[in-house]
Amino acid sequence: MEQKRYNSLFWKISLVFFLLLAIVGMAHVYISYNSSREYLEEVNQRINHDTAKNIIENSTPFYNGKVIKPALNEMFHHVMAINPNLEVYLVDPKGKIIAWFPPEKKIILESINVLPIKAFIADKKKSLIRGDDPLNPGTQKVFSAHPLTMNNMLYAYIYVVLNGEKKQAESDTLFTSYLWQISYRTMGITLFFTFLIGLLIIRTITKNYSKILNVMQRFREGDLHARINLDSLSSEKQLAEMFNEMADILTTNIDKLKEVENLRRELIANVSHDLRTPIAIIRGYLETLQIKEKTITDEERKRYIDMVSQSSVKLEKLVHELFELSKLEANQIRPNKEAFIISELVNDISSKYHLIAHNKKITIDTFLSKELAPVFADISLIERVIQNLLDNAIKFTPENGYISITTEKCLNNTVKITITDNGIGIPEKDRERIFARYYRANNYTDLKNSTGLGLAIAKKILDLHDSSLELISSENTGSSFIFKLKCS
Repeated sequence: MEQKRYNSLFWKISLVFFLLLAIVGMAHVYISYNSSREYLEEVNQRINHDTAKNIIENSTPFYNGKVIKPALNEMFHHVMAINPNLEVYLVDPKGKIIAWFPPEKKIILESINVLPIKAFIADKKKSLIRGDDPLNPGTQKVFSAHPLTMNNMLYAYIYVVLNGEKKQAESDTLFTSYLWQISYRTMGITLFFTFLIGLLIIRTITKNYSKILNVMQRFREGDLHARINLDSLSSEKQLAEMFNEMADILTTNIDKLKEVENLRRELIANVSHDLRTPIAIIRGYLETLQIKEKTITDEERKRYIDMVSQSSVKLEKLVHELFELSKLEANQIRPNKEAFIISELVNDISSKYHLIAHNKKITIDTFLSKELAPVFADISLIERVIQNLLDNAIKFTPENGYISITTEKCLNNTVKITITDNGIGIPEKDRERIFARYYRANNYTDLKNSTGLGLAIAKKILDLHDSSLELISSENTGSSFIFKLKCS
């Protein structure tokens, strides 16, 4: 599978590389052809720059503004002797063609543009300048030109097309043949070695990517420990590192999901057990009341009814907290934030818990700062947090213990609330799970009336307030739960 994937990737990239080289090669040939052609034309024009001037110096076909045919014929014969491939035109100052050589050619343009002629005459740098070809309209060719003057009066221009039709055809044929020879040799050799070197580079790259793809395939097939060896990679190392990091994150998330799934199963088992217990108690005592309706004493009836009442209260509390936590986890509860004094809320709640704590011989002390700014939060939800933390503290604090509640100003415009007890504390191995849904430390105290959802609910509420619930605990010494609220 790996070899097949490697070959597929290698040949795909190789094909694309070959096509790119072919395109680059054709573009190079095209550019070389045009550049070489332009260069040869420029060289030709420079070499023959004074051809028109030389023709005029040997004969003058004008006299008193009229063409002298013998002199003109003599000039054309002189041109034939110099170069029979030249095309010579006698052009008046407006561009109209008066005469031409060779005479057997049939010109198509009766006049030409004189601007290139003037530019050629005025140019001292001998730049490449093209002009009209009377035999081929729309075609621009290199030329030589010179003014024909007498007594400082311009009579005409001698306009010499350097590449005549015959010479142009021969030149194109020779040049094209020469270019193809050069292309076959130089470009063929260059492209061959470039392609060969490219294949070696592509082979190296695709081989490394094949290793990466192989590891990805193993990971996709379930080998969650598959990772890419970074030591054998170079330029692909960044991609490999990204994959390894992604695989680590996915593996961590999968482990967390497994942990959540285990907690969910544990939750279902615990909830099922706790729901069955009060239901069984209620049902058992109710059946007993029905069976012993006529023989039961008033004292027994009262005791049975009290047991049914206690079990129904526990059942109601469990269902209520499960429903509350489910709504928090489903983001169905939105905090209705307002400004209030946290110390006043803590004082009211602690007053309500004094009787419960007194019955268990527990002391609740409050240390409330009087110089606190109002906090901005949902007062009913924060009340629920403090109540849950106090319930938790009372359950885990033995008789004659104490609980303290402290409010104080903190950095970053926040108020810190701390609830401390001197109870059994929480072992270090259990601290990561203390805020988990349905966690209970059953091994440390009798929590038959606990649902195990109080801390999970408190944490979810604080999450809605962009706060966190911190724990400081020491086994057999006590625990402190701390959270912070932003000031308004």
